[in-house]
Amino acid sequence: MSTAWLWIILPLISAIGLWFLRQHQRLTTGMSIGLCILLALAAAILPVGGTLRLGGWTLELSPVLTVLGRQLRLAGTDRPLLVLFYGSSALWFLGATRHNVSSFFIPHGLASLVLMIAALAVEPFIYSAPLIELAIIISIPALLPPNQASPRATLRFLTLQSLALPLLLIGGWVLGQVEGVPQKIETVLPAILMVGLGFALWLAVFPFHTWAIMLPQDNPLFPTGFFLSLVSTSSFLIVIDFFNSFPWIRTVAPVSAGLQLVGWLMVLLAGLWTFFVTDLRRVWGLGLIFDSGFGLIALSLGTFQGVTLFLETLPARILGLFLIAHCLANLQHSHNKILPLPPERLAPASWTSLGFLMGYSSLGGLPLLASFPARQGILFALAQQSSSAMIGALLGNLLFLINGIRLFSYALRPSEETVVSPSENPQTFDGLTLIAIIGLLGLGLLPGFFLQPAWQVARSFLNLAR
Repeated sequence: MSTAWLWIILPLISAIGLWFLRQHQRLTTGMSIGLCILLALAAAILPVGGTLRLGGWTLELSPVLTVLGRQLRLAGTDRPLLVLFYGSSALWFLGATRHNVSSFFIPHGLASLVLMIAALAVEPFIYSAPLIELAIIISIPALLPPNQASPRATLRFLTLQSLALPLLLIGGWVLGQVEGVPQKIETVLPAILMVGLGFALWLAVFPFHTWAIMLPQDNPLFPTGFFLSLVSTSSFLIVIDFFNSFPWIRTVAPVSAGLQLVGWLMVLLAGLWTFFVTDLRRVWGLGLIFDSGFGLIALSLGTFQGVTLFLETLPARILGLFLIAHCLANLQHSHNKILPLPPERLAPASWTSLGFLMGYSSLGGLPLLASFPARQGILFALAQQSSSAMIGALLGNLLFLINGIRLFSYALRPSEETVVSPSENPQTFDGLTLIAIIGLLGLGLLPGFFLQPAWQVARSFLNLAR
């Protein structure tokens, strides 16, 4: 049996089946959580390319499945990513039980997840773009807010993401025809620029960042957080795979300098922008842009260490974004209307406001929290290559954390409201928030535990550091 059958085709068939059962939300949620947990455990235990004997049964997992002349490859080095994707999705689906999400969220979320994994597995690289686009289209019904006639943010998101498809297809096809290092840069520069523009649209690089801020503000926050974190993380991994497939690009174009410039500008602008936020829902989008900036900086290092540091931040990134989305969704008064969330809504101090501040501080790289070890390593490595870029990134990081102190001050104020919803009551215990907080502390205090899986995945991208 091929790994693609187990981790791509089987869950895709399951997502189709859950779609017909979507009106039974408790059933579909429970089945999706169980399936994701089983697939995550299977990725952690089963030997890829080896033979597993269970009594009289012999199971051999082949890493390659050929479909219509194209290969879906999930090797042993991809197992930590499978654990991360399916394990984190189980957490998101569990969180959906606390929020009144659309009946489309579970089946469409599972299908989008599977298509993202297929995009990472498909060879050659050019076929990743249509799979990502299909996953984005599938996510739209779950993103649409109820009773909204003009989904402006959703249309902008779909438009900008769809514009990336032809750019990546044409640019990728041209680059795929090049054998070795081209003699003249002019022959491939338009294709490199097209691919770069396509990735910029995917990753919400300025000035294509508006959808990352508008979607959490205009759409149901929790499902929006799931799909945007999934799209962003998968897009980053495809960017890594692209540079690993075409390592000669860094020899003919100033890719590292461009990534560094874009990365520290994203960090600086996001950190500065947080001071002017009057709606906490926009903080989620700015946090995504902020973390993406550090991701680009890590990739710009052009070293094996940079790739490893980026991969090491993925669990912290996903868990931090989950915790912020979960807590902000709890802060909303009504599950049926899209209401503003001013910073004053953090008062009084509660499990919800504590969880939000912990998730925010973790994304900011606060010491002892999940992102700090890798964030520190990225800044140290950046300082050895460009002191000016390091100063810009460090300044943006400090601004982001200082704004966290401002938000913390709101949580200490007495609430001005006479009616407090159950999810905001300081006496209400939120077990899911506590689990996520413990996870962020564990990732920060035991970074070495996750270094080995990150190093294992990084071995798949050795060309990137040459």
